Amino acid sequence: MEEILLYIQSRITIGSVIEVFIITYIVYRVLLWIRGTQAEQVFKGLILLLFLAPLSAWLGFTTLNLIITNVFTWAFIFIVVVFQPEFRSALEQLGNNQLFRDILKRPSIDSLEEDAEELIEAVGNLAKEEIGALIVLEKHTGLKNIVNTGIQLDADISNELIENIFTTNRPLHDGAVILKFGTGRIRAAGCLLPLSDNRDLGSELGTRHRAGLGMTEKSDAIVIIVSEETGQVSYAENGTLFQDVNPEMLKQVILDNFAVKDDGKNNTWLHKLWEKLDGNKKESTGA
Repeated sequence: MEEILLYIQSRITIGSVIEVFIITYIVYRVLLWIRGTQAEQVFKGLILLLFLAPLSAWLGFTTLNLIITNVFTWAFIFIVVVFQPEFRSALEQLGNNQLFRDILKRPSIDSLEEDAEELIEAVGNLAKEEIGALIVLEKHTGLKNIVNTGIQLDADISNELIENIFTTNRPLHDGAVILKFGTGRIRAAGCLLPLSDNRDLGSELGTRHRAGLGMTEKSDAIVIIVSEETGQVSYAENGTLFQDVNPEMLKQVILDNFAVKDDGKNNTWLHKLWEKLDGNKKESTGA
């Protein structure tokens, strides 16, 4: 008994304990990620095959064991091809880790509040006139594929320009506007957004609301929606729709998601390098 205890103690090290915790966390995150998705059913099927493989070998079912073994050989390629959107979503979530967000979050509070005021004023005026609008606030997930569906502007954020874009019968009024608070720019207008796959949405929600929700289901962006039927202002975040919000609530959402943390004290070498690169970009564009 003592020999067994000594053997176990010799095998258990700090590194092995840390490794167990890491593997446990990875498995836990994978289970959370696949829960409620199509991948959940495939995962259950793979678990069943894991039990059937040794069972078929033990029972002497040679042909069945050969088939199961070959299935495992091609399973990885099959899963990658079939569940490519899910893998992309998982990698985006990894890239959106809080550590990376804190390192690269850079707009000052003054410039952010100024841009937020311009946006909120435009949204308020559009709501009063009951003019429909769809405004995407880009965060960490790149939206180049969405920007390419519209007309690229690269203009300063201003309430006059935003209102002008969504004015009825203007060429770009039906599409979405993409804003980037990190650079204080309107990236593009007239963009097409993916519609939500959620079948539980009420019938009273129109295409704008479904497009706004769809955008937040596939990225970490925040989408502001103005209804042309009621003038009601809503915003979508992480696949959830928040309806009938006032300007104060909207401003707080913007500040909570885009403001620099730790009182704006970005003293790391990476922050300084990012700010220098961003400053050079603005000088070259005449901003």
